[in-house]
Amino acid sequence: MLDINLIRNNPEIIVDSIKRRNKPNKLKILDDLLKGDKEFLKLKRQIEDLRHEKNVISQKINELLKQKKKPEKEIKQAKLLPKRIGDLEKKQEEIKSRIDIYLYQLPNILHKDVPSGKDQNDNIEIKKHGKTPKFNFELKNHAELLESLNYADFETARKTSGKGFNYLISKLAILDGSIQRYGVDFALKNGFQLVIPPIMLNKESIGSAINLDDFKDVVYKIDQEDLYLIGSAEHSLVAFFKDKILNKKDLPIKLCALTPCFRKEIGGHGVDMKGLFRMHQFNKVEQFCVAAPEDSYKILNDMQKITEKFFESLEIPYRVIEICSGDLGDKMARQYDIEAWFPRQNAYREVTSAGNATDYQARRINVKYYNGAEKKTPHMVNNTMVATSRTMVAILENYQQKDGSIMIPNVLQKYTGFKKID
Repeated sequence: MLDINLIRNNPEIIVDSIKRRNKPNKLKILDDLLKGDKEFLKLKRQIEDLRHEKNVISQKINELLKQKKKPEKEIKQAKLLPKRIGDLEKKQEEIKSRIDIYLYQLPNILHKDVPSGKDQNDNIEIKKHGKTPKFNFELKNHAELLESLNYADFETARKTSGKGFNYLISKLAILDGSIQRYGVDFALKNGFQLVIPPIMLNKESIGSAINLDDFKDVVYKIDQEDLYLIGSAEHSLVAFFKDKILNKKDLPIKLCALTPCFRKEIGGHGVDMKGLFRMHQFNKVEQFCVAAPEDSYKILNDMQKITEKFFESLEIPYRVIEICSGDLGDKMARQYDIEAWFPRQNAYREVTSAGNATDYQARRINVKYYNGAEKKTPHMVNNTMVATSRTMVAILENYQQKDGSIMIPNVLQKYTGFKKID
């Protein structure tokens, strides 16, 4: 969430950012917040005045008693003050709760260099790597290919669990595991510390990473439990820092995590969107960093480069997209996506996202760091190293052979123990 002091003192910054995001409905929320905050501050002053009055009367009572006088009038006044203060405090707390709801609904402030745009069609391509392969045969759909080779069973998974789930078998299961292990090794080599986090979080904890109102159709809720399945290890890693006080000398804190992830949405349709491409359950290696504000954008760029090198090592063509203002999620101040080349689809598709949430998540979970004697709010940066499902589809398409077999990228062969799937 945003800093209330920034909103009070510089509301024009918030207004400008909201307008750039093309979210006019948020302006009404900002207006309501500012009105509520004025009322909150007015009550705060009234409470402070009454407490001062209470102290003054108490002192007067003591003085009168010392003078052997009866402070009946003053005692009567003093007895009335606690109720008046309590009533105002109750009203102030109600307004504070309403202000917090508004704060959770306001989006983060955009970085000044985020390209302006209305939606995903206005995202900017800033880099392209690798030559897209040409084939002298028709590529097979990955789902049909895998089922024909008995390396996946999508139909049984639809019966046992529903659309968006699958059974991975033999060499395909090994390929999934090999990408996970390679992703973790790649992160460790780049200075990240491995964490195995919970994959279920309570409402307060998952709500610190995402706005549940916006994601109610995305996250899975455990029936009759205060628990939600995570959509990303980012959710658990953000919650890990709740109410902690760090030291600047320990920043940046670079963590990585390997978890299954769960998301309700399926999205696109068509023969190439079924199978592994869009799933309710998938495995992902996540990079996450807590950083000093002055370092966070450099760290964002560094984390983005790490993931680019990862896909370069797999020899999968890709491009890098900067997300425009109108397509950027509320928590992010700036974001880059990597889109891998999918030759059968003849298109680039998203495989990773790297974003800087600045102090937006950190402020909500009340994490601070000492910079000398001063306490400050750090920034939080996250980036997907690799989601195995879409990466496997990219391999199945880019490495497909005429006979229907699939070669394994060289860097994965020591993990798989075989050179091709056939």
